[in-house]
Amino acid sequence: MNFIFTSKKNPGVLLSGNKAAALFQILPAESLKKHSPSAGDMSYLDISDLDPAEIKKALALLKKICAASHWGIFDPKGRHSDPASFFFEGASDYLGKTAAAGLSAKRLNAAVSWRGDLPGGKAADPSGTANGAAKAPEIPPKKSAKLFPGKFEGWKSIRTGTVAPFLFLYAALSTGGGALGSRLGEAAFTVVRNRLREFLQQRLAGASALLWMESESNFLFLVPPYTALAKAAVTAGLKLVLAAPLAGIENLGLSMPVDFTVALHYGKTPFQAPGKTGTVISDAVNFVFHLGAKHAEPGRLTMSEEVPAAAVPPGLAGLFISAGEYEGFAIRHSRRFTRAGE
Repeated sequence: MNFIFTSKKNPGVLLSGNKAAALFQILPAESLKKHSPSAGDMSYLDISDLDPAEIKKALALLKKICAASHWGIFDPKGRHSDPASFFFEGASDYLGKTAAAGLSAKRLNAAVSWRGDLPGGKAADPSGTANGAAKAPEIPPKKSAKLFPGKFEGWKSIRTGTVAPFLFLYAALSTGGGALGSRLGEAAFTVVRNRLREFLQQRLAGASALLWMESESNFLFLVPPYTALAKAAVTAGLKLVLAAPLAGIENLGLSMPVDFTVALHYGKTPFQAPGKTGTVISDAVNFVFHLGAKHAEPGRLTMSEEVPAAAVPPGLAGLFISAGEYEGFAIRHSRRFTRAGE
């Protein structure tokens, strides 16, 4: 059963004229307190008429009531500026302006499948302690890798040819069904690729990330090795994997499920301007491409041991678990957000 809880005085107008209205039971927001969902139910909170304080209060109640079932956000006006934050809170779905207009049973089932089952009646716990699992160990400090305090002075401050340290962030889109270009056709793939490039640049802007290299299947960003920017990059990487279902539909215009593969490494390379990197020879660059393309898993943020512990915000450290070794480096990656504690 699918539910939408709304503060509208006349709940029936919420999906008026939408063919998907029959898929939902639309209820007044005040009835959420008495809501008793089953494990397979999906409960949405309509935030279209709520201010930020009201959203925060209602979201806390929704998470409590739906701790053992799926929940999502219904935002038909597309008012919220950071939909990925809801996935970070444990949401199974976000119905923004585009998704709300194209609702279908298939769309709703895909959201439930993406989040997966909720073992033991517990939703995924970002602290890494869901279902009684032990808290993830502290990330060991890497003495050879250092982050700088202070403020980055901009990419123009780095001279061409200078060998400098960076965080390397690899990002690729995975559709779980073969090469996207062959499935879409050349023209459609070009449109999607341009949208993807813009989307990634927007999401990584807070880390001052520079799109340095790209191919048909992946992107490589440089992040200045400053503590605040490194933390922003790790947070953005996690939000990317969380936002994949929404991004595929609303930002890329795809009708198929997608995941992001994101990998992070720290090392040195000669700096060249984007588009002039053909002569760059760097073990760090080679490694991050290997890590991202051959080892990292879709739906996770994967990091080498070279990424300093200080790059991970303290509240997010419990999200990462050991993933063995690869090409001589210890690897850790984020827990899957599809099943608690995995």
